[in-house]
Amino acid sequence: MALVLVIASAAALAEGREGPGPEGLAGGSSGEVLTGRFEGYVWLDADGYPLPFQSDAEIEEYLLSATVVSTTKIGTGITQPRKLLLAGNSIRIHAVFKDVDETRKDVREKTAGRSKIYREWRDWHLYDVAAYHVDRLLGLDRVPPAVRRRLRRRDGSIKIWLEGTVMDTYRRDQAIDPPSLARWNQQRQIMHIFDNLVANRDSNLGNTLIDGNWRLWFIDCGRCFGESNDLLYPEAITHCERGLWQAMQNL
Repeated sequence: MALVLVIASAAALAEGREGPGPEGLAGGSSGEVLTGRFEGYVWLDADGYPLPFQSDAEIEEYLLSATVVSTTKIGTGITQPRKLLLAGNSIRIHAVFKDVDETRKDVREKTAGRSKIYREWRDWHLYDVAAYHVDRLLGLDRVPPAVRRRLRRRDGSIKIWLEGTVMDTYRRDQAIDPPSLARWNQQRQIMHIFDNLVANRDSNLGNTLIDGNWRLWFIDCGRCFGESNDLLYPEAITHCERGLWQAMQNL
């Protein structure tokens, strides 16, 4: 029932930078609080200074109203997202714009290492917005704020850029171990549960960012949701963090 309510809520709400290097992962908290307001993460402007606003509502308003100063290719991601420089009220921030909307039928692709056929397959920019709202319904705060916005006659989504983070692929390639393996594994479980709830067909290390507190962030949710009622990889779930379990019960 919780799964049905979460996905129904998302449907109603829907109508990587290369990081600072290994020093960005040197420290990090080893605390056990895994849900809540970002574990000390501070939203930064384009120059690396703390934004004068930190709430979701203020970030959403800025993403909707700020002027686009420049657009550049990110260089990663098959949907060719663009990195934006936004400006307004003497503030400049980076953001990501996606306008992908691709629909296919009877697509065979690998999900969690297994081949699976999707009768109705879609990659849609608004799924990023829906995943953000599901994340907030669950109190996870691990998906960056995203809004629906039209740019240059293209409908799309804009998501705030996570400054001072690295991709999980970078951590793996550099063989950097987390300061607390237990906490890291707990966070991975949170990710597995979230990916199952939103039917994330494209969960991979390149779609996961790590901040300086070793908190996992989930990005690029364009291939989430769909028409199936089945969980994609329930075997990946072995336990559930208490705060997330309570949030699902409340829903």
